[in-house]
Amino acid sequence: MFDIDQETWIYLLIIAVFLAYFLWNSRRTKKLRKNRKNRNFRKRYFEKKHENSNQ
Repeated sequence: MFDIDQETWIYLLIIAVFLAYFLWNSRRTKKLRKNRKNRNFRKRYFEKKHENSNQ
């Protein structure tokens, strides 16, 4: 069917590694962004709650 030499396999492997890294990194970045957003929301919530309890 296809006669692929060793050099082509190496290029394909390098491309696959880069794709896997970028997919993993984007998923990780998305999770970190979501956690930071939730942390900021909780911080604002507790600050507002603390201000209301002092009044």
